[in-house]
Amino acid sequence: MRPKHIAKALMATVATGAFLFTASPAAHADEPTAEPSASPTPSAMPSNPVIAEYNGRQINLAEDENWGGANSCTELPNGEVHCYDTNEEALADPDLPPSIRQETLKGATSLAAAPPAGCIADYWCLFENANYTGRVLRFSSDGKHDLGEYGFRDKLSSVYYWVVRWTVNYGTARIWDYRSGLLYDRQRDLVSLQHPNLANYAYPDGGNWDNKVDNFEVRRG
Repeated sequence: MRPKHIAKALMATVATGAFLFTASPAAHADEPTAEPSASPTPSAMPSNPVIAEYNGRQINLAEDENWGGANSCTELPNGEVHCYDTNEEALADPDLPPSIRQETLKGATSLAAAPPAGCIADYWCLFENANYTGRVLRFSSDGKHDLGEYGFRDKLSSVYYWVVRWTVNYGTARIWDYRSGLLYDRQRDLVSLQHPNLANYAYPDGGNWDNKVDNFEVRRG
């Protein structure tokens, strides 16, 4: 092919490519736009990540959603969070009040319907799986707990609250699903005696509450 013909062929190819590039958005103009996310971007790091003690070392629960391999974590009365490999280790923690340990051991053997393994007396026990199985996160203090700070956001499936000292620990909880943009946050109250599987709780926009909780609020009576 002569140089002149080669130049003409190249110009025609470039022009065709430019047309395809500029015309492609118009070809998709009728496609629906994506809906806004129901929750903030999961990759956004919490401003106050929880640093927990586990097997003699410190782990950032917000960064390590596997908790370094731990099976449970407890918020203790002194404000610290400790994580454990077994339920026996959690119950033997010297920072857990002896009265709670004693009530837990007594209730596990004397109650007709024993609380699930991994739940401690006077604690809200948050389980990763349905029917109180899988990893468990235990809360006692009043107020909101950002689950993202514990590496547990959108992971909650069942909840059990085992109340022993009613005068101290009676109350309810509230679960929150934070919404983005102009969408209103979703919330629902939990009653202590219900012991819910969240898959059985209807979500306002359809579906259920399973794996949708961003914040767990303890509300003392």
